[in-house]
Amino acid sequence: MSDAPDILKYFHEEPALLEPVTPDDDPDARRRDDRSELPEGVSVPLEDLLDTRDVYRGYLAGTNHADDRVGLTTLRADNAYVPPLMKALGRSGWARCTTQNTVETLPPDAARRVLRAPARTTLLVTADGPVDTERITAVAGRAPRRVAAALRALLDAADVVFFPEPAHDGHDWGLFSAAPMRDRLVDAFRARPAPDTRRFVLPYQQARSESKFYFDEWQLTASPLPDYIEEV
Repeated sequence: MSDAPDILKYFHEEPALLEPVTPDDDPDARRRDDRSELPEGVSVPLEDLLDTRDVYRGYLAGTNHADDRVGLTTLRADNAYVPPLMKALGRSGWARCTTQNTVETLPPDAARRVLRAPARTTLLVTADGPVDTERITAVAGRAPRRVAAALRALLDAADVVFFPEPAHDGHDWGLFSAAPMRDRLVDAFRARPAPDTRRFVLPYQQARSESKFYFDEWQLTASPLPDYIEEV
């Protein structure tokens, strides 16, 4: 067993392009097997294709090197990400959609538990007020770009939408918001030290290949790290 610290990585795309996909497009080749296809004969309305409102995207991943486990929720100290997320992005209200397509309102303590272990959760949202159930279920359990119009409608009501993403072990979290998230989350990381976890922030566009996504597996001993990788 290694004594190496855990690694947290926050990938950001601000703003992010959220164009709807057509049936023969693949929104994310790296996870192709995990994505459902559009039903046969589905077309994309022109107004959706021309919707250029900005969205902001984040992705939280992690590696527990001591136990050789990959996934944000495998980190040995979940205070490396749960309190910063709650502080920087959380609002007064939380809700999740379950695998039974049921929407549940959550108190903050329950939201923290979901962030640590999103079992039976297909979507998590936070907002200052109630969010319409139908807006949540229209997005839950689907790839964001395959429900781009529904996600934009959800972001009109919710401050942040969290997508649980399967990792090799446990889960990562994908995040979408109508407002920038990177600086708020970085400030929250810096205000809440995590001595047993090294935390890195980098642009999504600089980490599209598998080797760059998993840079911590081979590049941490390099000196120096590329300029686009910031440790916080």
